[in-house]
Amino acid sequence: MKRRQFLIQSSLAAMTAIASHQLPSQSMPIYKQYKSYKSWESDNTFLQGINAPVFEEVEITNLKISGNIPEELQGMYVRNGPNPMFKPSSYNYPIEGDGMLHGVYFNNGEVSYKNRWIQTRGLAYEMFEGKELKELKFKNYANTNIISHGDKLLALYEIGLPYEVNKNLETIGKWDFNHQLEQAMTAHPKIDTHTGELHFYRYSFFNTPYLHYYVADSNNKIIRELPIEIPQPTMIHDMAITENYIIFFNCPLVFSMTDARNNNIPFVWQQEQGTTIILVDRHDFERQPTYLKTNAFWTWHFLNSFETDNQLFIDFIAYPTIQSESNWESMLTHQSNLRRLTINLETHQMDFEDLDDRFVELPTLNQNYLGKAYQFGYTPYYDSELSSRKKIPNLSPSLIQYDLVNKTNKIHQFKPGCYGGEAAFIPSTKGQSELDGYVVTFVYNENTNTSDFVIIDPRNFESEPIATVHLPVRVPGGFHGNWISNV
Repeated sequence: MKRRQFLIQSSLAAMTAIASHQLPSQSMPIYKQYKSYKSWESDNTFLQGINAPVFEEVEITNLKISGNIPEELQGMYVRNGPNPMFKPSSYNYPIEGDGMLHGVYFNNGEVSYKNRWIQTRGLAYEMFEGKELKELKFKNYANTNIISHGDKLLALYEIGLPYEVNKNLETIGKWDFNHQLEQAMTAHPKIDTHTGELHFYRYSFFNTPYLHYYVADSNNKIIRELPIEIPQPTMIHDMAITENYIIFFNCPLVFSMTDARNNNIPFVWQQEQGTTIILVDRHDFERQPTYLKTNAFWTWHFLNSFETDNQLFIDFIAYPTIQSESNWESMLTHQSNLRRLTINLETHQMDFEDLDDRFVELPTLNQNYLGKAYQFGYTPYYDSELSSRKKIPNLSPSLIQYDLVNKTNKIHQFKPGCYGGEAAFIPSTKGQSELDGYVVTFVYNENTNTSDFVIIDPRNFESEPIATVHLPVRVPGGFHGNWISNV
């Protein structure tokens, strides 16, 4: 063989070897196990299938992608949810289970994933003992929501102080606003995108007044506090905000010490008490709140609220009552739907209107329109017939996009055997309208027992996702997540 032919063939062989060596790293995810814990199985339906916990903390880079990731997506989507580390002797969905964060990171078109348990004080005690501690049954799980405000990333629960985590999802510890906050902060604060203020509240089971409302500035300094009188300790899961008002629905789910001692659910539904709408003036804390009484109903979540022409519009997910037992049959019996309450701010007349009759929950919107007149909202649709057949709760085979102005809707249908959860709206950095952005959610595939992260165009909501990030692991069903830019 001549020297020139040898060099050519050697070069071709080297190039082939390099190409074949690079190919797997471009097409196969790089999977790293961070920590693994002892696994277990349960016959509780809320701990099976889509809801079953995972027992590994992992980091996966170079994720496989179908479609094209929008160039402007630079940051992370992180979602919180229950993931009990130790097998519980009893389990009350949706308020129990150690919090686990699931983060999807976007960096110049490359996507990675990691998950981490939130290392709460209660979980640390149980990890030391290596088992569930029944005396910690009502601990702060930090499992419901995660928000970014100022320089803090906070994991939130129904009761108890927030837990601060960093953007690698490692737990830093409890956060009490530099000793300004006592006892607790609930899981659904509101961030005013115009002022940067954080509006939130806490409720107490033992100390009057049972409800306290707070405002923190963009540096997480609490600048206002207002105690609000309510007659008895109740669960208040969410709040709404408009330009001039903070809104609470005080539904009659009352804390009972007797029930707390005798069973695992410390609340009792008192239908005869009715529901009270509480309107708080955002700007004048000297002004007494307005209390408006109506028939009893329950809500977990608000979609949005706004004011126009001396009227207050409040869109929320309504239940006629709430189940007192944690079982899937009860959950399917007490279904919810999207409803609007209109309040005349002069006469205080209240009018309720059902905006849909389908079973929906976990409503979201473009957060740039929070507290303002808006047109579009998003919810998962829960197929009760499918859940009843499979005996697995909260199976959502599709997302709904509501047009609240034209009173129409569109459906984004997942593939057979695939189920989503809460959708988040990521506003476009170049956005000019309410639809400029992306709708994202985790989707569980029961056929492969893995999950995808889908990116949907809200302008073409019924179409295939513009991009799908394929995870080689399962992300359990969870609660609330948010987009955090410029990680």
